[in-house]
Amino acid sequence: VLSAKGGGTGCALRARYIAEAFEKRGHKVHFIKPIPSLPLWFDMVLSKPYYFFKSLFIKADMAMAIKPYPTVIPALWWQRLRGAKVVLDVDDLDYDYSHGWFRALHKWLQKPWPKWADLVTYHNPHLKEPLQSVFKVSAKNLVCLPQGVDGGLFHPGPLKADDLPRAGAALNTRKERGPILTFTAHLSVACDLEPLMESFKLIQRSIPGVQLLVAGGGPDEGRFKRLALDMGIAPSVHFTGYLTPRQVAACLKLSDAALVYYKDTSVNQYRASMKLREAIACGCRVVAADVGETVHFKKALFPSKPEPAAFAKAVLRALKARKSPRQAALLVKTLDWTRCVQDLEERLRQLCVT
Repeated sequence: VLSAKGGGTGCALRARYIAEAFEKRGHKVHFIKPIPSLPLWFDMVLSKPYYFFKSLFIKADMAMAIKPYPTVIPALWWQRLRGAKVVLDVDDLDYDYSHGWFRALHKWLQKPWPKWADLVTYHNPHLKEPLQSVFKVSAKNLVCLPQGVDGGLFHPGPLKADDLPRAGAALNTRKERGPILTFTAHLSVACDLEPLMESFKLIQRSIPGVQLLVAGGGPDEGRFKRLALDMGIAPSVHFTGYLTPRQVAACLKLSDAALVYYKDTSVNQYRASMKLREAIACGCRVVAADVGETVHFKKALFPSKPEPAAFAKAVLRALKARKSPRQAALLVKTLDWTRCVQDLEERLRQLCVT
């Protein structure tokens, strides 16, 4: 199992969780640890020879990659030559995060590979249409592989302070502070942190001591830190940098409310939010913008229109509420990763028989 993007990204996490799920179901799994994320996609450049070299010493029945970038194709091609079935996971419309010539380049890089694979997996039903119309994948080769959640890490259990990153630990021991709002994300072009910070500035007017914990790192972290300074909210916004899943879980358990914010754009209709599922599973009060798949989780969260002012009001409403988080956490029990991979496992068995 390969991740086309570097360590610390949602792509790498999805790859690792899928690999672990197959292992728990009794299969022998090789998860090739990705190169850490680097600026200007340099990790993807290095990953191409790295993955191919690693693949030379493995003979697999299935070779799977998350995201259809050329980075992973030589390794998958080699495995196919040795008899493996190739699976590509399309977990977003990545090219729609870009604009102009870069969008066209992005699309060109990804477009040939899904129809080349034996099976293509997706996590959001809305992705079926572009997979067939844009990527030209046959409907019979499509398999739903839902976004899951690691119930061993993300659950309503007590906070383990030792798992907190430095920024979270400092907030946890601060004697005088207001409520902690946690936003988990990979800080990249796909992250809608800017409008969320506009919302946070409005929340500060009602709760001056409120704190925002931004749990996660990424190539745009420096830009967001400068933006917080420009907006005058930097003293109350705390960036953790890259985190392990265990640290993310600790940050969620520290929070008084978890924030899941997406702008109402076409690309966000195709997402299946891992952070939404993780926050709900932890039993947090979750405030989420009513965009895309969020409508399916309305009973487990505090929904809001995707505008900063409306979102700020929803956060204030959530902080005052006494809603039982335990009922919300029950909704994600069916999203255990070992269940999520079952349909793919069965389709692969059928392919191997034929």
